[in-house]
Amino acid sequence: MRKFLVMIVACALLAACGGSGGRYGDYDDYVADSDAVAEAAADAAEEARQAVYEDHGADSDGTGADATNVDAYAVEDNGNYTCTQDCSGHEAGFAWAQENDIADASDCGGNSQSFIEGCEAFAEERQEQADREAQEAAERAAEEASDEAEVEEDEDDRGRLIDGRY
Repeated sequence: MRKFLVMIVACALLAACGGSGGRYGDYDDYVADSDAVAEAAADAAEEARQAVYEDHGADSDGTGADATNVDAYAVEDNGNYTCTQDCSGHEAGFAWAQENDIADASDCGGNSQSFIEGCEAFAEERQEQADREAQEAAERAAEEASDEAEVEEDEDDRGRLIDGRY
């Protein structure tokens, strides 16, 4: 009879702890919810990033953006080329490309190799700037989307205790 009472008391104590793992079961649910929020935020960020890349005509990694999105006169000559003499040919090619709104190096031509190189330097710099702008805009959009996703999840849990009760 004594063993029977001990078993009943033990069962009652175990039942009082709850079937969801007791106090720690609710914490595990909270951690799982936090992981879900982080995953939703990451998904929202990537979706926003890809939407911006698409708007800029870029590949999924942000390269190959449409260079015409960059104003030709916003492109600066960074001098990343080697001149054989006075660089006047490069400078003339760069200036011509700027004036003619060149967006693709294959549109560069002429009789002087240094002129062509200056034109190509302009097209390359314009492309790099377009890629940078697309990537920066994508990162801003991703950050905003991630923040919004986290805020939406936090608003769903407002006033809730860690064990899920209100």
